[in-house]
Amino acid sequence: MSLNALSRKPETSALAAKRLLVGRGAPLAPEEGLAAIETLAAAGDADALATLATLRGAGAWTHHSWPEAMDLLTEAAELGSIEARTQLIILTPDRDLAAHVRAGDESSPARWRKLKDSIDLHAWVTPPPPAQVCDIPRVWVAEKFVTTAFCNWLVTRTYDRFKPALMRDNTTGVSRALDTRTCTDFMFDVLDGGIMMLLLRVKISNITSIPVPHMEPPQLFHYALGEEIKPHRDVLLDGERGYGEDGTYTGDRVATFLMYLNDGYEGGETEFPVAGFRFKGRAGDAMFFGNYRDKKPDPAALHSAAPVTRGEKFIFSQWIHNRPFQA
Repeated sequence: MSLNALSRKPETSALAAKRLLVGRGAPLAPEEGLAAIETLAAAGDADALATLATLRGAGAWTHHSWPEAMDLLTEAAELGSIEARTQLIILTPDRDLAAHVRAGDESSPARWRKLKDSIDLHAWVTPPPPAQVCDIPRVWVAEKFVTTAFCNWLVTRTYDRFKPALMRDNTTGVSRALDTRTCTDFMFDVLDGGIMMLLLRVKISNITSIPVPHMEPPQLFHYALGEEIKPHRDVLLDGERGYGEDGTYTGDRVATFLMYLNDGYEGGETEFPVAGFRFKGRAGDAMFFGNYRDKKPDPAALHSAAPVTRGEKFIFSQWIHNRPFQA
């Protein structure tokens, strides 16, 4: 699909350009997709501006600039992008201002600039101090890592997009559905999470002291009534072979970061059977643990997700490697 074809379909052009960026339902052509997004953004397309804001914040196929990313997001909000407006409202720490903006005059674009100016990105990515709650394995907890509004936003972006969760077989390198893992999941790409996902990953990096490029694409897991994950370890290497597209990648998951997204369910605790330790956070709380000890996989990092006995559970997962992730 060419840029000329995109320009002939203005009602769908931004969506088509985004598909080119990530190869979703279209050929993977990020350079062509970016050119289309930039052209549409320059013409005042709100959806394209919101997308370009994400790309600028990520430094994906373009230069990296947080100030430019936030200006683009604000311009998208001024032009009517619900995506951009929602992110600005959730990111501001000034809840009174957010409420005022929600109730404000739709014809007054200046309110979105005021909202953007209230957001302190440095403060946003500064995590609360973690508390170590277990030594073997090493487990830390950070209460109120994000707001419940942020949690709700994550859930609403993924609710109708879950697929059966797969587990990678170390002996074959193939991911497949297993009876031991009955939940469903959704994997984010760079466009799915917007500016807010970029900031969340920086915040995770700051609390774990591991750089963002070491992270796999983030995932969100959904557990319906009775669903669970049996005891398992998150390490991927079997000591004999690498993996990835060419089979040469030998990085591994040295840490697992989990963030609880909702309350109102029973069961669903994260359990470490070797340590006899279990944890269940409230919406916005985070937990992370080490999968390695003394440069070797830690047997005590065996863990499970207990069955949900009432309601449903949503949890965010971020696996983090010992080197830049390239698999």
